This record gives sequence, structure tokens and C-alpha cells, in this order.
Amino acid sequence: MKKVILKYYLFLPLLFLCFFYGYKSLWFPIHDFNNYYFGGSFLADGNFNFKIYFPYEFNKAIANAGSLNVFASYAPNTPFLALLFAPFSLLPIAIAKLIFNSISTLLFVYSLKKLADFYEIEPVYLLLIPILFFIPIKNEILFGQVYFLLFFLLSECLIAFEENKHKKMAAYLSLSIAIKIFPILFILYFLFRRQLQPILHTVLFTTFFVLITLPFVSIDTWIFYVEHVLSKASKGEITAAFVDNYQSMLMFLKRCFVFDATENPNVLSESIMLFSGFLMAFKIAVIALGYYLSTRVSNKLFVFSYWIVSMIALSPYGSTYTFILLLFSFIFIVKSNIPIWKKTSFFMLLFGINSVPISSIILEPFPFSYLRLFLVMLFFIAFIGFEYQKINFKITTLVCGLLSLVFSITDKENNIESTLVLDKSPLLVYNYTISKTKLTYFYWDEKGSHSQSFLLKNSSLEQLTLKKNQIFFKHKPITSDQSNKLKSMLIDDSMILYLSDSKRGIGFFTLRKIELN
Repeated sequence: MKKVILKYYLFLPLLFLCFFYGYKSLWFPIHDFNNYYFGGSFLADGNFNFKIYFPYEFNKAIANAGSLNVFASYAPNTPFLALLFAPFSLLPIAIAKLIFNSISTLLFVYSLKKLADFYEIEPVYLLLIPILFFIPIKNEILFGQVYFLLFFLLSECLIAFEENKHKKMAAYLSLSIAIKIFPILFILYFLFRRQLQPILHTVLFTTFFVLITLPFVSIDTWIFYVEHVLSKASKGEITAAFVDNYQSMLMFLKRCFVFDATENPNVLSESIMLFSGFLMAFKIAVIALGYYLSTRVSNKLFVFSYWIVSMIALSPYGSTYTFILLLFSFIFIVKSNIPIWKKTSFFMLLFGINSVPISSIILEPFPFSYLRLFLVMLFFIAFIGFEYQKINFKITTLVCGLLSLVFSITDKENNIESTLVLDKSPLLVYNYTISKTKLTYFYWDEKGSHSQSFLLKNSSLEQLTLKKNQIFFKHKPITSDQSNKLKSMLIDDSMILYLSDSKRGIGFFTLRKIELN
């Protein structure tokens, strides 16, 4: 015991912080852990299918199983994650959360110790971790998230990468991808360097992790996940259409250019072309910079850290616990030969990113409501500054400009002339009825099902046909977008009313209408 304490004494403040909030989590709402736990529970019971990704079906099944006061959403998690959490679902949820937090905390501290030894980090810097990353660590534990586990897997991946153990690296990377899909971006490093063997190993291991789920998850569910869940998640469509909490570049540009009469009336300029063009330019720029850094920089810690920062910058949705992964760039900064004042500046920037109070800043007027995004972008630019001389900025700018222009012109989004019916829609409307002059809609939240009504003048009603998720009127499709739709009604031959998750998370339906000419 004494040897263990001497070995980990520099991590005692971090361990104390983790176990303090592990204890506090016993009285904290189950929060995000609900998503993992019940996904694993339904898989263990043999009831995991594509309906799990529709929040009404998921929450109704949870309520039917006897768990009340829960509002969960399994999207955009992979089916593999349900298999990972199936054993925990055999325990009461509070105990399962405590055990999972304990295991992931120990793995997190173990991986930090291993990285500190591998890179010979000075002890004083290790004491900064619980200060700079206080909020991500706290929220990770209170919410029952998986980023401690993800950090462990990626740290093992990094060390194997440094040691040129490509099979071992691919195994850890593949497991990371199976849990949270975004680490797949690191494959670009090997693609740019034309190293096909690590790519092949990663594909094989990832395929293996998919195959071991097939006795419990049908291949159709995996196909549904890739085609529908992942495609929506890549566009930031997790819950509502506009979520400032995500603090992502995608949401920022939506606020600038995507007009919505109810949710985003005050745009800088109403233009889908500008939205698509700027977003594509940003994505291409990040990948183009990654190309130069991957092919011209020999420091593997820097390159690995760059791709981690890129994953965070490119993500359409963000959260505090995601920033635990910035520990890789923290370690690089600690090891870099820069003056202490520059290191201190980076540390202050990291502290700002991790600690900015989202609940407060989103109440500020736009664009000040996106302070954390600006800090992340500033960190991204400053981090590139370590190796900026390796980048051809002229070619990068030219390629970004040309490709984004082509994309913005050719990317014609299938917009339909539909608008929201409710000024302040609940997050999840799952049904509605019309009786005489009253429309009643039903919605679900953490307290279960509710209903509200309002007057709707009408003299005639006709239910319209839905075929392949499109509304048909007079034997012709009147919609062409890829959203899920339910219960379309023609009212007075002048308006079509229906439920849709257009530009929202999968299954997060709300009432929309189409005015007919």
C-alpha cells in the first residue's frame, strides 16, 4: 500500500477530487448515465433495435420497465456502447453508476500516470490538472459520462503509436471508435502518410467490434444507425434545431445564416449557401492543416494532439467533459521548449475553455453567447502556432476557397415551405389529435406524458398518405426532405399539419405546417 501511495502521491489531489464527486454523484440526478444504462438494459433483455433511437419509444420503454422521472435519449451513441453497458444494467442504476465511475476514474488516473512516466513530465505540472480541468472532471463523474474511459483508450493508442506498435494502436483506436465515433478522424494521419497497414488493422478491429454485437443487435439496426442516426448527428441534430449549449462552429454559423421565424429570426444574412460555404471552408481548412502537420512534423505527440483538438473543433456538438481530451495537448505544451509565460498563457486559455459558465453566457446577446467557441478557436490557432512554418497557407487558402465555393453552389438542401406551429415547442411532441375546433398535442419530458390544447379553426379534415417518409397530396409527393414524419393531416384543403423531426434530433418531433397555395 505504501508503494502505491508513493507511486501515485502526485495524483492524490486528482484522486481526492474524483472520489469526492463520485460520492456526491450518489445524490446527484443519474443524468447522462441513463442513456448508457438503459441502452445496455434493453440489449441485455434482447429488446435493442432501431426504435431505441426514437426518444419517445426509448422513454416509454423505460417507463414501462418501472423507472419514472427519467428523460433519456440514446442517440447518437453506437450499438456497441449498449453491449459495453449491458453488464452494468444487471445492477441497480445508482450502484452501476458508482461502480462505472470508480472503474473509469482508476483507468483515467492510471493512464495519466503512464503518460507522465512515458513523457517524463515534471511533477509540478501534474498538480495543475485538477485545477485546469476541474469542471470537465466534475461533470464527467456527476453525469456518469464515458470520457475517462475514452481518455484511457486514446492514451494507450498514443503510446502504441509512439512505439510504432500499429496493431496495438489500431486495437485501442478501434475500440475508441466503437464507443464514440469521432476518433475515426485520426485515420487521416495514416491516409496522408500513405501507411495502409495501420488503416487496414483499424478497419479489421472495428469490424470485429461490430461483429461481436450481432448476436444482440441486428445488422439492420447498425445500418439504421449509420444511415439515419449518424447522418443527423453529423449535422448537429441531436435534440433541437438551435442549441447554443453545443458551442460548435456549426451552431454558430447556423445562428448567422439559417433563418427560422420561430427559433432564429435575427440572422446576419439569410443564406443556406453562405452557411454551407463557410462550414465547408472551416472543415477543409482543419483537414488541410492536418495534412501538412501529419506529413511534415515528426513529433508524434504534437500530431496526435492536433487531431484530438481538431475532433473537438469539428464536432457539431460540444460538452464540458469532452475537454478532458485536451489533456493530450496539455502534455505537449508542458513538454515544449517555450518560455514559462507562453505556457502560462496556454494554461489560462485551457482554464477559460474548461471553466466558462455556459448557463450564463448563452443568455448574452449573439455572438457573445459563443464565448467558449471563440476560446476553443483561439486555442486551436495558438496550438498550430507551434508548427506553423510547416504549413503552406497559400495553397490551403486556395483549396478551401475553391472547394467550399463548389460545395455551397452544388449543395442544394431540400427545403420545404414548412414552419413550426408552436412558438415554444416542447422538446418531444409525439402525437396530436383534432376534435372540432381544438387541437391537442401530447409531449414527453422527465415527468412522463403531458398534453396541451389550443383552438384550431377548421371545417374539414383529411388524413394524408405517408410513403417512404414523404407526404403525398393528390397522389404526388409534397415533401422531399429526409426528416422522419408522422400523422399528416389536410385541414380545409389549405394547410397540411404533421409531426416532423426536420433539423432536429432523430425522433424529436414537433408540429409543422405547410400552407398550400
